Amino acid sequence: MPLTMNPRVLLCFSLLLAALMSALPASARVMPDLYEVSEAVSSRGTTDRAGATSRGLERVFVRVTGDQNVGSNPKLAPVLKQAQKYVQGYRYDTDNNQLYLQLTFDPQAVNDLVHQLQLPLWPNNRPGTLVWMAVDTLQSGRDSLRQEDYPELFGLLDGLALERGLPLDFPVMDLNDQRNMPLGALWAQDESAAQRAGVRYRPDATLMGRLLQTSGQRWQANWLLIHGGRSYAFDASGSSLEEVALRGVNEAANQLAERYAVRTDDTGVASAVLVEISGIRSFADYSSATKYLQGLAQVSSAEVLAVNGDRLTLALTTSTQLESLRDVLALNRNLQLSRDDGLVDLSGYRAPLGSAQNPLRYNWQ
Repeated sequence: MPLTMNPRVLLCFSLLLAALMSALPASARVMPDLYEVSEAVSSRGTTDRAGATSRGLERVFVRVTGDQNVGSNPKLAPVLKQAQKYVQGYRYDTDNNQLYLQLTFDPQAVNDLVHQLQLPLWPNNRPGTLVWMAVDTLQSGRDSLRQEDYPELFGLLDGLALERGLPLDFPVMDLNDQRNMPLGALWAQDESAAQRAGVRYRPDATLMGRLLQTSGQRWQANWLLIHGGRSYAFDASGSSLEEVALRGVNEAANQLAERYAVRTDDTGVASAVLVEISGIRSFADYSSATKYLQGLAQVSSAEVLAVNGDRLTLALTTSTQLESLRDVLALNRNLQLSRDDGLVDLSGYRAPLGSAQNPLRYNWQ
């Protein structure tokens, strides 16, 4: 006799499953609040509002361009003086007797400015980054950094992630994490351990840090950013644990922005790249795939050339370098890169990747 389920029970189960899934860290997240900032002000007066609006717009430019020093760019100075022209809405709030101006800037107007000023544009679809940290102090020795033990530090890291527009996650450090990422492996920045331990979180990028107290007022940190099959090592020094931790996350944001930011002068000339996607089995798959590709900031157009069975072929017009385009496509979990089977003729010639004879091949999952 087949098993049946009461519709109400089925609905409850579906809602519970959706809640559980939403609790998992999402990768390649669309950052929705890049254009919203909160600035402390002394009064509701015009002068205070103008100053806060200028500071707020500068923060938005840091998030949108991925350049933490963009405020010192002389091109931006006249724009910041007229920051109120780009405000979409504002309101005042009070918290602990401090008055705040909540600002929302017009996304399209800001993006147009970025283009006009020939600044990089870091699209809001950004790599979810999992951060593992170990600390070695003069007093307590070596241990993994856990949120419950260092709530203020992790709060600062969350704040910096908001300022840079970088989605961060931290491991829960339960028995499962401790088994997959033992302290020795974390301190050694073992990439294979990071891969095993990251399975439950499915991050796009992994950042590993070892933070060492060398004296009462000096700290040294070694960081390793793992992303897209590549590793980037960098160091940080400072006078506190918080300082070297913040510098590590800040540099990771710099590295990722450098990789994904769209620059108007990357190549100067738009070209067509052919992409072939297999596994398109429904209209929903077709709509999702084409909508995603057409919405990429790196792609000016995505034209459907052919639909053959479950295979969809598109021509992407882009001025982004091919390697950067592949990095962006890899951020979508539904697109799984197929094996490289570009045809090679008897002379050993292989058609250029992205051409009609050798398109970028993906499977839709």
